Amino acid sequence: MKQCREWALLFLGVGSLLATKVNKHKPWIETSYHGVITENNDTVILDPPLVALDKDAPVPYAGEICAFKIHGQEMPFEAVVLNKTSGEGQLRARSPIDCELQKEYTFIIQAYDCGTEPSGTNWKKSHKAVVHIQVKDANEFAPAFKEASYKATVTEGKIYDSVLQVEAMDEDCSPQYSQICNYEIVTTDVPFAIDRNGNIRNTEKLSYDKEHQYEIMVTAFDCGQKRATEDVLVRVEVKPVCKPGWQDWKRHIEYKPGSGSLPLFPIIHLETCDGPVSSIHATVELQTNYIGKGCDRETYSEKSLQKLCGASSGAIDLLPTHSTTNNWTAGLLMDSNDMVFKFDGKQGAKIPDGIVPKNLTDHFTITMWMKHGPSPGLRAEKETILCNSDKTEMNRHHYALYVHNCRLVFLLRKDFDQADTFRPAEFHWKLDQVHKLAFIIIIT
Repeated sequence: MKQCREWALLFLGVGSLLATKVNKHKPWIETSYHGVITENNDTVILDPPLVALDKDAPVPYAGEICAFKIHGQEMPFEAVVLNKTSGEGQLRARSPIDCELQKEYTFIIQAYDCGTEPSGTNWKKSHKAVVHIQVKDANEFAPAFKEASYKATVTEGKIYDSVLQVEAMDEDCSPQYSQICNYEIVTTDVPFAIDRNGNIRNTEKLSYDKEHQYEIMVTAFDCGQKRATEDVLVRVEVKPVCKPGWQDWKRHIEYKPGSGSLPLFPIIHLETCDGPVSSIHATVELQTNYIGKGCDRETYSEKSLQKLCGASSGAIDLLPTHSTTNNWTAGLLMDSNDMVFKFDGKQGAKIPDGIVPKNLTDHFTITMWMKHGPSPGLRAEKETILCNSDKTEMNRHHYALYVHNCRLVFLLRKDFDQADTFRPAEFHWKLDQVHKLAFIIIIT
């Protein structure tokens, strides 16, 4: 038995020696490779090509290449042998390659021969080679604008080098497809142009009277000529040339009598054109035209006004046109049309006895039309319109109508019991502006 074991050991030893002699050389490959793969493709183009050589060729197994192995953590590539005899191999992607996630890969590769038997026993491996792979971008993404819309304001009559700039982005990884190479105005027949950097300029002087605002659509192209999926809206507002002074007010305002208060300048504003302002002083003067409509007009006769505004038919005219019988208005100032009396607080008209009663009855009407102007120095004084007083120096008013600051006041003292007993009463009306009055007082 001992002799058999020795022979067996001798046989195994000789077999190992023979195998070593058969597979004497290691495979040989280049020391470095440069590869390119297009994203979403699976084949790597290597330079130089992946080829392993073995000096044991043409000895079976020992001179053949059975494998290429990649050393690197979680590399998305695999190396396959295309031809064992020639040693040709190929690199392939095991999963989709995305340039936007990773642009480059570097790893180590080695070639393995087939050893001495079909099982690969006693195989030998080559030296380590460095493989560097670049991912080639595919034009997957279209340009997209940074803003949902753009807006700019220009002044009429100017040519601008740049009204505003639009900007688009592209998510592709390569300079060819991620850069924006061109912008284009889609809207036709507009006085604007755009350059490759997205700067919009006007090609002619704009006019505020012609167009207050322009709306134009703009698109973008990457360097692969892929167009933006959505165009962007650009609004250009045209402002008139700045003129200092009061803006947004009307010189003429139509007012319907009896319609209540009317704002004269609801949106007026002072345009300074960005200049310094130390003080502001404004004067407003109102004038009414002589037009024949409504009761606040001066082209009608007194009787026509009474009829137009609803006065009583039996009214007594206290300020009649001067005549031989109505001479108490002689010497009073008149307006330019000789239709309206003017009072400055220094003169008045004394109505003769018998024209109006001394005491008013239980039912009476006072009707008047009056323009009231400023009264310098008399702001705290009464401005009497109509009064009936004692003839003595007691200066006691039986009745009186007057303006006191912003109030219209009517004073009435009546003899109720016919026993010379007077009970005074005052009626006050607060007015926003005491300038023009068309007033009817009815007391019962």
